[in-house]
Amino acid sequence: MKDFFNKINGRKFAGLFLTAAVLTIAVPSAAVTVQEVARELECPCDCPLVLEDCNMSCGLDWKDEIGEMIRAGKTRDEIVQNFIDRYGDACRITPYKRIRGKIFQYTRGFDTKDWVILWGGVGVWGLVFFTGIFIVVRRWSARKKKDRGEGSQS
Repeated sequence: MKDFFNKINGRKFAGLFLTAAVLTIAVPSAAVTVQEVARELECPCDCPLVLEDCNMSCGLDWKDEIGEMIRAGKTRDEIVQNFIDRYGDACRITPYKRIRGKIFQYTRGFDTKDWVILWGGVGVWGLVFFTGIFIVVRRWSARKKKDRGEGSQS
């Protein structure tokens, strides 16, 4: 009797799993948002920001265009390709541009004091880190020398 119920539960689970898999594949992805598309493009002005982070007039104009294209029913890939066709491959965000833009976004308000604190902290962290490594390696090598010395005497 127990095997019978295990088979039924296994069949129910398999049925639910297959139904979920079919629905996942068959249902189109959720609606495209302006932020999803803007994440793939670089801001058109001289700032090194990702378009999703830019709030200047040039970036807002591009976001308005993206919104109009979304309302027209275009997909994310079609919108990105439209911008690349019009403005060239330079408007596509690359990993290097994304990192540079995020660094710029978080450090554009830094003054001299903030930079000194940042690099001073990095220096102190590096000093502590490498001192710790030095101490661990020194103790490890001393232990190895001690183990070798005791093993050769017997």
